[in-house]
Amino acid sequence: MEGADEGIERLVDSKDLQQQSKALDKLTDHVEDRQLNSTRVQEAMASIYASSEADLNAMRL
Repeated sequence: MEGADEGIERLVDSKDLQQQSKALDKLTDHVEDRQLNSTRVQEAMASIYASSEADLNAMRL
């Protein structure tokens, strides 16, 4: 009967590992999304800054 118990433990361990893997995937996806959003914000801020600099240079002329 010990062999059957061992098989059940492996199934439970396998399910736990699958759940942990899915949770980790969701977490890393969330981090990647946040990094992408951060990059977009930085690009937008750089664009706004460049535009305001161009406006100031145009006023000087």
